[in-house]
Amino acid sequence: MHRSRAFIVVILSLSLCLGLASPALGVTTSDVEKHQAAAERARKLAAQADSTANKLASEVEELDKRIEALQGEADALNPKITAAMKRTRKLQVEVEKLDAECKRTQGEIDKTQASYDQQRGLLAERVQASYKRGNWFFLDMLLGSQDFNDLISRTELVNRVIESNNNVAADLERTKDTLSSAKVQLDRSLEQMTLKRREASAVAGDLLALRSQRQAKVNSQASIQRQKADLVKDNRKNANRLRALAEAEERESDRIATLLAGNGSGYFAGSMAWPVPSSHRITSNFGMRICPFHGRELHPGIDIGRPQAGGDWPLSERAIVAAGKGKVLFAGYRGGYGNTVILDHGNGVTTLYAHQAPGGIRVSTGQSVTRGQRIGTVGTTGSSTGLHLHFEVRVNGVPKNPLSYR
Repeated sequence: MHRSRAFIVVILSLSLCLGLASPALGVTTSDVEKHQAAAERARKLAAQADSTANKLASEVEELDKRIEALQGEADALNPKITAAMKRTRKLQVEVEKLDAECKRTQGEIDKTQASYDQQRGLLAERVQASYKRGNWFFLDMLLGSQDFNDLISRTELVNRVIESNNNVAADLERTKDTLSSAKVQLDRSLEQMTLKRREASAVAGDLLALRSQRQAKVNSQASIQRQKADLVKDNRKNANRLRALAEAEERESDRIATLLAGNGSGYFAGSMAWPVPSSHRITSNFGMRICPFHGRELHPGIDIGRPQAGGDWPLSERAIVAAGKGKVLFAGYRGGYGNTVILDHGNGVTTLYAHQAPGGIRVSTGQSVTRGQRIGTVGTTGSSTGLHLHFEVRVNGVPKNPLSYR
């Protein structure tokens, strides 16, 4: 990429120097041919400069695609990040809830354990007292009654003691069951909390990874944006030089056509043949228009495009033919015109066939051609935005509407 930038600066500098160093054209074919030998080097350098500019434009387009793709990838991660964040928050709430539940259960267990220990101690004391007194203690109490009423009172006392002991034993059993259930619930809650914490940790890890991936995409996008900005800056910096070179080459082409047209053989007369037999679709007419390269300017010819808009146009069907009998003034690359053929038809009339395909020119300078003879192939070289033939008719160097010669 950096080599491309350096190359285009060298090419442009050499091209402009060659163009400015060329002597003024004479009015004879010999003088023109001498000039063309020097100008050919400038044209080759101009072609290389054009190729480099196109390469930079392609690189910018490719960078745009990569930027768009990275943006799509980064955007695609957003829903996953959002879902992971929601899941993390939900798990945190669940863990906090389980933690509070475990603490509450542990408090109940501690309280129940204290009650259990107290009841167990009380029962143990009563059992121990009964053991010390022996099995005849309650019988002695009853036999020691003074009268029947005393017997009734002592019997009720014995029953209350026995019932109280039974109640203490029953309470102790219930407390034991409650304590056991609470411990089971605590174990279950602790297990759930452990699992939730593990899941929360895993989700947090996934979230961190997703954010890292997205940041990597954003960083890559920013890096490519900087590369693109550098390329655009270089293209903008050299645009005026390229435009000046193309315009200089076009003016040179016009001078050659005009000078040699003045020395023409005088054999042109009548109408011209249509230059593209396979298509009569005009995509841009003769006259003022907005040019994608130079802004508002005179369009000195007509553009003949595909037979159908957006349709196929095979290379084998893109023949260009001579509009009339004449002599080839120029055949080669001419800056913004790309691959170009200029024909001298005499009487000051010349025709120009521009933007031909690479390797598509079928004639050479000085060659005589006949009306309808194939001279080239439609292409899109030079300052062109798509397949078409740019066709000009000039009289003494002045552009004329080609449709007036049909």
